[in-house]
Amino acid sequence: MDHNFTAQLADWLNSPRDQRDIAAGALMLLRLNNNRLLYANIMRRPDKFADKLEYELRKHLRIRLDGLTRDDVMRLESQVIPAAEKTLATPPAVISTDDELPEAKVARGRREDHDRLPAAVQALWDNNLQLYKTIKNVFEQLKTMERAEPCDRYEYLKILDEADKKYRANLERYDGFVIGDEPDACPAAQDATDNATDDQAARKINAARKTLSKYKKILAQSLEQDNAEKTDTAKAKILDSVAAIRHAGGIVGAAVTTELLALGININDDAQA
Repeated sequence: MDHNFTAQLADWLNSPRDQRDIAAGALMLLRLNNNRLLYANIMRRPDKFADKLEYELRKHLRIRLDGLTRDDVMRLESQVIPAAEKTLATPPAVISTDDELPEAKVARGRREDHDRLPAAVQALWDNNLQLYKTIKNVFEQLKTMERAEPCDRYEYLKILDEADKKYRANLERYDGFVIGDEPDACPAAQDATDNATDDQAARKINAARKTLSKYKKILAQSLEQDNAEKTDTAKAKILDSVAAIRHAGGIVGAAVTTELLALGININDDAQA
């Protein structure tokens, strides 16, 4: 990988928007994606395509800063997808009703002595319920992006990889815990505490995503109605939601980012985000 080029890319993106050399940025993007049609459009209408240029360059910069090439991303996908498929094939908490006791609920895979485990170890199981949902949702999102470029799929692959590895580690520690071990002497204990914090963050992210989805629709309507006051309110709510997602450690995906750009909001603009 050409690290000098990565530095040039970062310098361009870190420069004030009104001081950027659009032609230089367009050439860098052409070098990255070889999309001559997009290059021609940027050069012909630089004002119209400035946000698109920044978005595309930031997307490639994230991958390069992680030390990956296009081929590396494709190799990552060849490893992550099969692992996630294996995880999804065995849900952690399929709830079924006992035939003899209709009111009873049985969680398959949960230890019979679960209620006697330290709270920190129980939290490993509880956290995995949320992680499983994350793995499933991101996996389904990737299925809708089969024709997308590796750079567009990368951030989803990264989320999927991290969630799947954490899920497996939690399950291994949960299954392997021996009653009688001191919770604070067990590696699972601190991890479980961290997982409880992660669960709180997940709830905040989910709430912010719902708000974001709601105000995307409101913004689209207000733009059609040319309602300036309603538009300003919706934009403020959207930016607050994006900030909440990021503060809690979440990521606003490429698809949503593109939708927001179409609505006149560039969430990668530091002045707005």
